Amino acid sequence: MKILLTGGTGGLGREIVRAAEDAGHTVRVASRRARPDDAPAGREWARMDVETGAGVREALAGVDAVIHAASDPKRHAVVDVQGTRRLAEAARAAGTAHLVYVSIVGIDQIPFAYYRAKLAAEQVVAASGVPHSILRATQFHSLVDAMLSGFARTPLVLPLPKTFRFQSVATSEAAERLVRAVKAGPGGRLPDFGGPEVLTLGEMAEAWKAARGIRRPTVHLPLPGPLAAAFRAGKNTSDGERGTIRWHDWLRDPAQVARS
Repeated sequence: MKILLTGGTGGLGREIVRAAEDAGHTVRVASRRARPDDAPAGREWARMDVETGAGVREALAGVDAVIHAASDPKRHAVVDVQGTRRLAEAARAAGTAHLVYVSIVGIDQIPFAYYRAKLAAEQVVAASGVPHSILRATQFHSLVDAMLSGFARTPLVLPLPKTFRFQSVATSEAAERLVRAVKAGPGGRLPDFGGPEVLTLGEMAEAWKAARGIRRPTVHLPLPGPLAAAFRAGKNTSDGERGTIRWHDWLRDPAQVARS
């Protein structure tokens, strides 16, 4: 099967390429950049931009399915919403057999502008007339790692909202689930996919500090408002399908961390 992958150069995208090729599929990576010199010979490349629509029709030619993983939290209106609409319209015109959209658990319950854009993009896909699947995943281990690194820029202590809850998942396992969705065919809204355990950010921080050799104390940072309340309540977690790679194990596996 030939798969067009948007967002193929990002952390999740690289894992999707790996999982798809391991499963015997041909991947056509869609990017605004030119094909890099070190790209493997068997990997196809398409120069396209969902924001402007440039190259989208050409990129869709001859593919069996699309995994739409391109996203931009800072420019979500033009990339996630309008870009998804352009891609979906072109996919319908091309007669694309399956469009798989990558989304986020809790976007309908957490008052965050980026999440509202992801929900709008889901609605675009569902109404597009293209046979589709929508997979919501929980936050990735690598995102929590980056978040804690950001908090750690504060000197002497590690200030963070310790009671936030996360069910983080390895990007490698999310990628494998998406490739399985392609093989299974259009399924509409699929069961959510998340990590194997729910932990507070405080618990995650203690494991993270041990893995990174950081000894500074963790200080609770109380955050007000409905957004913080949603994360304290675990609205970003799910009882759906679960991966197997735990946060502690991911931290101890240099290969997993490097790939993310």
